[in-house]
Amino acid sequence: MEDTRLPIVDLHCDLTGYLAWIPGSTPMDVDIIGCAIPHLQAGRVRLQTMAFFTPTEPGSAAFTLKQAQLFRENLLQNQDVFTLVRPRELAAQVLHADRVALVAAIENASGLCEEDEPLGLAFTRLEQIIQLAGPLLYISFTHVDENRFSGGNFTPGIGLKSDGEELLRYLSGKRIAVDLAHTSDAAAYDLLNFIDKHGLDIPIIASHSNFWVVHNEARNLPPELVQEVVRRQGLIGINFLKKFVHPTRPEVLLEHIRHGFEHAPQALCFGTDFFQESGIMEGGESYFHPQHRNAAQYQTILETLKEQFSAEQLSALSYGNAVHFMERLWGEG
Repeated sequence: MEDTRLPIVDLHCDLTGYLAWIPGSTPMDVDIIGCAIPHLQAGRVRLQTMAFFTPTEPGSAAFTLKQAQLFRENLLQNQDVFTLVRPRELAAQVLHADRVALVAAIENASGLCEEDEPLGLAFTRLEQIIQLAGPLLYISFTHVDENRFSGGNFTPGIGLKSDGEELLRYLSGKRIAVDLAHTSDAAAYDLLNFIDKHGLDIPIIASHSNFWVVHNEARNLPPELVQEVVRRQGLIGINFLKKFVHPTRPEVLLEHIRHGFEHAPQALCFGTDFFQESGIMEGGESYFHPQHRNAAQYQTILETLKEQFSAEQLSALSYGNAVHFMERLWGEG
């Protein structure tokens, strides 16, 4: 019987970081990470971005390389479940295939080059990672702290740095988006201004970011940055982490989606940010509301949204906007 549920494209999860960090971990660990294989299958995920996350600390570059190797040697070897994204067959993979297409991304450019290393290593390692993992969807310059490239979420007022400028120059024309999800606002504006000033060819996304006007959290996007992403035909991935949805009101996720349909309808997609939580935070509380805790919940969420939004809107959210962006990103040449 044909599955009539909408396919899902998701811009951000940390499964490779979990596998690299935790001895004995597997992609079947349903009680520990929300993007385990059974969850992805239950939610009808058809394209999942695997973000290679690393903190800014000694060993970051080796940790990113380890994740790229796991991506190739662990996940892609599971051919009954996963396949590598094929840019020229992207729509067919999402709409008609039975397996989950995987695409890699880099969350924190410290994973390319540590704080005391020559900058040229970043470019060499980037090409090495592409050789291992295939096309990259995006690169985040930072995680929460500042690094040699720019300021992060926890360092407001610290903008783009000279090494960040050089990384932008290198990325121009490479068909890899730059992700604003973890930049400081100052760094985001500096980055956008630098791209415009120098005429660089770099798409912009916010892979796992909600809306500041819906929930006032510093990690969520302010209206000005929302409009910049929209103007540049980028993507904004709705984050399921309760801190960025609302700490006590899970229904606010629908308000973020509603706001996105009103102010960024062609940019809106999913970027759930499922990561290892060992089940609970301090005090026995999950990082995610129960209604949003794993990828199996996508279809329930979409069913709830049917009461408020059209079939065309829900298709755009679930896969359409993301597929169109990737087709523009990779489609020529």
